[in-house]
Amino acid sequence: MDQKKWQEILNRATEKTDSQFASEISSLSKLTDKQIDEIVPQIMDKENLEKILLIVRDKTKDNNQKAEAIKNIEGAAEIIKTLLPYLDFNI
Repeated sequence: MDQKKWQEILNRATEKTDSQFASEISSLSKLTDKQIDEIVPQIMDKENLEKILLIVRDKTKDNNQKAEAIKNIEGAAEIIKTLLPYLDFNI
């Protein structure tokens, strides 16, 4: 999916309910709607959650560029800390 499509999802998500938001986020990640429903109440800044996921999925950036972009998002550390228990590191 191209960056334009991701941006459209980001723009729509600010107007969505939590369940609709969960579905949008699960489309950006390997997380299920149920997992997103568990995470969303813990993360107040949904827009920044989506920004982080968009950066991580951006294949045009290397890891250093992604780290720099995420570093500039307010509250990124707290969002990532909340996501860690849900991530699968079996690569």
